[in-house]
Amino acid sequence: MKNQLVIAVVFFFGISCIHSQNLTSTDFNLNSAGQPIQFNTFRTQAAIISGSFASFNDSSATAAEVDGSEYLFDTWKNKTIIKLKNKKSYAFSNFNFNINKEEFMSQIEGDSLYIFNFENIDKVIVNGKEFKSLYNPSEGEEKVFQVIYENTEFSILKKYSIKIIESSPDPMLNRSKSKIVKSESYFIMNGTDFTTFKLKKKFITDLIKENTKVASLDDYVKSNKLSYKNENDLKKIFDYSYSTKQPN
Repeated sequence: MKNQLVIAVVFFFGISCIHSQNLTSTDFNLNSAGQPIQFNTFRTQAAIISGSFASFNDSSATAAEVDGSEYLFDTWKNKTIIKLKNKKSYAFSNFNFNINKEEFMSQIEGDSLYIFNFENIDKVIVNGKEFKSLYNPSEGEEKVFQVIYENTEFSILKKYSIKIIESSPDPMLNRSKSKIVKSESYFIMNGTDFTTFKLKKKFITDLIKENTKVASLDDYVKSNKLSYKNENDLKKIFDYSYSTKQPN
């Protein structure tokens, strides 16, 4: 009986993998937020979101000698909306982003993951943060960026990355374990060009000085207690600049 059960599970997983390109629907996460998804919640009625199954292998969690995680979010309980290129939207509650692999994932019961690809996806919104897969000509491939701000002229993007600081036997360093460190960098995308960007006054005013005088902008920032280094404030600053843009 036990052998039959094992065979059945293996068979079902195999069938699920075969149909992984034809998964559907909004019911991926009908269960409690953050809980592993049940295999039987998947449907194969129509090709909606493409992706694949994989074994859960979080090197940051399973390796006792490493501190930190390669996942962007500390928990899998993240409210997520996937918007497809065909304008349909799907909601999820169990979601995370693997920075190292640049992949969005949902946990499946047991030790499995469902990995989404961007073949049919326009954007992914996790806890209000918007992500897109964009072609970066300097790297010659698609990369996942968080969209901080965008208009018809340019986009401000954030790129996440990780690095491993190796452990050391030197007691003076106090580093008995290797450590995964998350970092972030900003870019401005103008057409297909990517340029390094920083959340500093000079970088921001260089972008909008044709719209608004710097003195006027400073008054707006100070009177509204905004900061050039704050992402949410950056949106307000750009919106203000374009609302006061003088006609050509």
